[in-house]
Amino acid sequence: MSPLDKKKPALELGGNNAFIVLDDANVDQAVSASCFGKFMHQGQICIAINRIIVDKTIYEPFIERFKEKASQIKVGNPAESDTVIGPLINQKQVDRILSLIDQSVSEGANLIQKGKVNGKVMEPHILTDVSNDMAIAQNEVFGPVAVIIPVDSEEEAIQVANDTPFGLSGAVHSGSIERGIKVAKQIQTGMIHVNDQPINVEPNVPFGGEKFSGLGRYCGEWALDEFTTVKWVSVQNKPRQYPFS
Repeated sequence: MSPLDKKKPALELGGNNAFIVLDDANVDQAVSASCFGKFMHQGQICIAINRIIVDKTIYEPFIERFKEKASQIKVGNPAESDTVIGPLINQKQVDRILSLIDQSVSEGANLIQKGKVNGKVMEPHILTDVSNDMAIAQNEVFGPVAVIIPVDSEEEAIQVANDTPFGLSGAVHSGSIERGIKVAKQIQTGMIHVNDQPINVEPNVPFGGEKFSGLGRYCGEWALDEFTTVKWVSVQNKPRQYPFS
């Protein structure tokens, strides 16, 4: 194959998205955002939350309110307008997720909410006291399983969020916008959202990841940049005097 036959690719390759809750965050807001960002479309979205990283000073109240909120989500027939969690894509995915849960429990995680599994429909499962080296934290779950990781500091939250080969999207919650932005800039992702959740796509903003999460950017002018090159065309409107001709 000659170089002329090769084309520049733009790839979106999934992620291991982190949702960081700092010690000064509004817990209720963080719970609401994380429930949406985790359970929307059963978690089967490339930019859905995979890991929820919470400062230990607010860890217990966060877990309590998150569990309460998750228990209110309607599960079942997706043809019903108020259903949030419907079936997973196939039985293989159900079995894969249940295997990840079992492995992580054997590694020391606590399964504080074990939802029912009816065929391919899984109710929310919640794992706490997860460490970032566990299987459930190192793999993109792609299902309705909340993985909650405690950390001691802002610095540890950043380190844990970045400790993955992937870097697609994420979110940071803080009572200070300035602090949230400061932390967001240190997270190695193509997209990140302060005091929101990561399931955000707009046609006029760049979409794409870092590291193993892909190449290039989609949407807006950035998509044009990926598949075009700049060419300079100049026009001399009147005769030009050259130094020696």
